[in-house]
This record gives sequence, C-alpha cells and structure tokens, in this order.
Amino acid sequence: MADLKTLINDIRDAEENGPLFENEILTGYSGKKLFGTLQRLGRHLVTPDQCYLEVGVYQGLTLLSVAKALEVGTAYGIDNFAFFDPDHKNLTIVNNRMEKLGISNAGLINQDYEDALENLDTHLNGKKVGLYFVDGPHDYRSQLMCLLLIQPYLADNCVIVVDDCDYQHVRQANRDFLQTYPEFKLLFESYSPAHPYNLKGETLEEARNGWWNGVNIMVRDTKNELERSFPPTERSRALFENDHLVHAAQFPTEAPEALRLLRSLKTFQLHKTLIFLIKALFSRPGVRGRFRSMNTFSEKLPKSRYAMVK
Repeated sequence: MADLKTLINDIRDAEENGPLFENEILTGYSGKKLFGTLQRLGRHLVTPDQCYLEVGVYQGLTLLSVAKALEVGTAYGIDNFAFFDPDHKNLTIVNNRMEKLGISNAGLINQDYEDALENLDTHLNGKKVGLYFVDGPHDYRSQLMCLLLIQPYLADNCVIVVDDCDYQHVRQANRDFLQTYPEFKLLFESYSPAHPYNLKGETLEEARNGWWNGVNIMVRDTKNELERSFPPTERSRALFENDHLVHAAQFPTEAPEALRLLRSLKTFQLHKTLIFLIKALFSRPGVRGRFRSMNTFSEKLPKSRYAMVK
C-alpha cells in the first residue's frame, strides 16, 4: 500500500522528469506530466488484486502508456467510442496500437460509462480499483456520476485523478463530491490559463508537456493526514441554475445550435436597431468567456498547489 509521501513523490517526480514510458505511436489529448503521474501511481497502486481503470479512452494514450509502465496488474478502459470518432476508427486504432506495443495487460470495456460502471463487477473479475482516471464526458452530471458510481469498486487506498479540471463545471463536480464524501481529500491540483485549444506558442507547449487542461488528484485519506481543501469554484450558481431553463425548454437539445446562431449574428451586417440590441446583450454584466469556445475561466487559478499535510 502506497503511503501519502509516496504518492506526493510520484507527482513531483512526474513534474520533474515526465513519463516513464512514451512512444510516438501513442497520440491523444493528455499532458506528459499527467500520464507520467498515472504511470507512477499505477506502479504503486495496481496489484494482482487491484487494477487501473479509466473512463474515456479515445485513441489509447493514457490507457496503453499506463499498461506498458505497470510492473504487475491490469489496466482497463471504458469507452463506447461515441465521441471524437467521426470515422469510427478509434477502437481499431487502440487495438492495433495494443498489438504493436505488445501490451497484453490492458482491456477495453466497450460501453457507455454509466452502463459499464453500474455493472463493473462483471468486467473486473473481483478486482478493486486502486487507481481511477476520469476523462469521459465533461458535463457536470457525467463528471459527478463517474465519481459516485465507482464507489463500491474502489480499493481502500485508492487514488482518483480527474482530467480537464480547468473547466469550472468539472471543478464544481469534484468539489461537490469532496463535500459529500469527506473521507476523500484533494491531494494535488494544477490548472492552465485556458484550454489548450485556445493557447499558442510557449503556453501551448507547456500544456503539452504539463497537465494539458488542468487536473485534480484525490485520495481516500483513511488516516486523516490531509487538511480538507476544495477546487476553486464560483459562489454564484447562475450557470448551473440556467441548466433548468435549458432542460425545461421546448427544444432543449437545440440549445448549442442557438448559441452558435447568436455568435454568428455578430458577423452579419444588420439593421442599426438590431446591432444596438446585440451590443446591449453582449455588454450586460455576467459570465463572459474570452474565446469563441472551450472557455475554462481558469486564468486566475493556481498553476500548481499541494494540500497541506497536518
């Protein structure tokens, strides 16, 4: 069982030295410090009785790099390959890469994350999850459900790593989980000033070599060694309260298209009155992103911060 000091050293070692294993055929959307940390934590938490599990495989970067770095045990990945896969090739890509790298200790659970997590005992062969990586759907509910549904399967000494924590709704889900399950503590958090999609030059390279789009690392603190702390969130719940207005609307699934239409209006040559109304709309106080999409509102968040040990 890895102690708290070992876990902290794993993170620091990844920050200083990067991945234990990487290969040019492994591509995806994760920073080197992130999968370097997963590799090190995996070596200490994955045993013959405990496994590594991730939600969100994409093309296998984290799953296969962790599996390759493990000294014992198995790595599992949950994905139904419904997103970011317009040509329906990602499952084949993952299997081909697994074969080329000679990886025999990785398994795919080709299901929606809720279906998989609700029946996880049928896939893990009695193993508990020592290291759990959440990188699936990023909406608030999915983030929270990924943390709630895994509870019966977590090992006593488990670590949970949540990706894409630059997004405020992801941080809110983590905070709500930590408030509800006080035996879990936030061990480490790191954020970048924006989503890598909106970065360029040195800051983009830093994200690629770092934590990509923010990370929260949580541990089950059975010895109560850590002070309670929480990811930074906004006290205003306006964005989450607006969910009700969208969900209860006549055409709720078209809300993203409505936002795109609203954005496109700014580029049209419209009547002066309409232009005035649009300017008034966009100048009202409220949450405003700097970019056309993928706003994280993480500009003022700490780059890195460790929890305080008692």
